[in-house]
Amino acid sequence: MAADRLLEEWQIYNRQLQCIGTRRREETLAPGEYHLVVNAFIFNAGGQVLLQQRSPNKLYFPSYWDSSVGGSVQAGETIATAMHREIAEEIGWDIPVKAADNYLLAPHSHWISAWFAFQTDHAATDFIVQHDELQRVAFFDQPAAHAHLHQIGFDPYTAELDRAWDHLQLVDAHQD
Repeated sequence: MAADRLLEEWQIYNRQLQCIGTRRREETLAPGEYHLVVNAFIFNAGGQVLLQQRSPNKLYFPSYWDSSVGGSVQAGETIATAMHREIAEEIGWDIPVKAADNYLLAPHSHWISAWFAFQTDHAATDFIVQHDELQRVAFFDQPAAHAHLHQIGFDPYTAELDRAWDHLQLVDAHQD
């Protein structure tokens, strides 16, 4: 059985991010309708990035390596609350999510990706992997992460990895 929840409710938006209705995940969206998706890259102090290997039971891209965490925004959630939920669900990490953690909104054919970047002092073994969604998580240096992130779907994962790292460096520079 697929690990994806096809009956979950999504809010549907227009390109200007105005809510225009709801649909179940299993329903097809009309042209000009979008659902929201959140993704994050989580880096350790050494600059390594946490990647997840998707469950073999996922409907799309089973067993592929992916961003640290990610998933669909459910009806009634903001992108920040959805990102918090996905981090807690997939890897058991309860971290506050701020608007400044979101570095990009990228529209696609029928969804809009919200990309986040975080830093942690945790080791990969500190995270509690939700095995319905993931096989495992591991930290990789950026060249190895690029090698693991084969292009899946339509998001440019390696470009987003680089943008996430640049975003964290910029945030750190402004905090000094």
